[in-house]
Amino acid sequence: MIIIGKGSVQQEECDVMGHMNVRHYVARAADALDWLMLEAGLPPSRGRLAVMDQHLRFLREMSPGTPFTIRGGIVSVAADRLRTVVEIRNGATDMPAATLVTDLGLWGAPLPEAPKAEPLLVAMPDHAGPRGLGFNPPPPLPDRDAARAMGLTEGYRGAVRPHECDTDGVMRPDVIIARIWDGVPNLRNRGTGVGIKEEGMGSAALEYRVAQFRPMQAGQLLTVCSGLKALGDKTTTWTHLVHDGETGEVVAAAEAVGIAFDLKARKAVAIPDERRAALTALLVPGLGL
Repeated sequence: MIIIGKGSVQQEECDVMGHMNVRHYVARAADALDWLMLEAGLPPSRGRLAVMDQHLRFLREMSPGTPFTIRGGIVSVAADRLRTVVEIRNGATDMPAATLVTDLGLWGAPLPEAPKAEPLLVAMPDHAGPRGLGFNPPPPLPDRDAARAMGLTEGYRGAVRPHECDTDGVMRPDVIIARIWDGVPNLRNRGTGVGIKEEGMGSAALEYRVAQFRPMQAGQLLTVCSGLKALGDKTTTWTHLVHDGETGEVVAAAEAVGIAFDLKARKAVAIPDERRAALTALLVPGLGL
């Protein structure tokens, strides 16, 4: 893989858990992918390819001030999609912190020209790629009314803001995962009346998959409906459906595997019994991408 990005974690990129938030991994990777496409002969000046589908694995925390280097390469090329892999490594330890496997395309249209892929072709690293989540094309997914009838809970309701869009007026991929994260606290059903920091128990993502089905524009209304797919000793697997606020159509979908996270000890812990009881009530049979 070649170097396609460098930087350091900024305080404003970190969330209440005290580490870099998932949306900023996506944003930093998106910047780096533009550099990869430049090497492939498809620079943004000729039209930016869209993120159609993306799989993320989070391997280690990155706290404010952590330096990082981003490496990337092309895994495979199809007529309408280009599969890439990006690795974000801690610059101080040279250990991988996260990997992102991204399918780039043009919403079903063929690629504008053949990329200069051969010098950039790489094998998928062992620590990258899907582990607990699938990466096959999603099945037909329920619209908003059907999702609610299945028992999914609305965690987010809002709109796409102009500053959240790229130069073509399309919502950036980091904003989609940010909307999902924004709604998660409404799903926890903790019943404590206090925030995560006061409670001392949070969560950390291990793996994400985010698929987009059509571009979203500034001013578009959105909801995110979510349901619990699976519950383990330390982990939860959630399915999130992003719907068009006017039509109820599914415009994006995601799945996420997370761990219960002790904010003081900075480690995964078993889900407390009282939270497990509340989460069990949220399980939705047959849910998933």
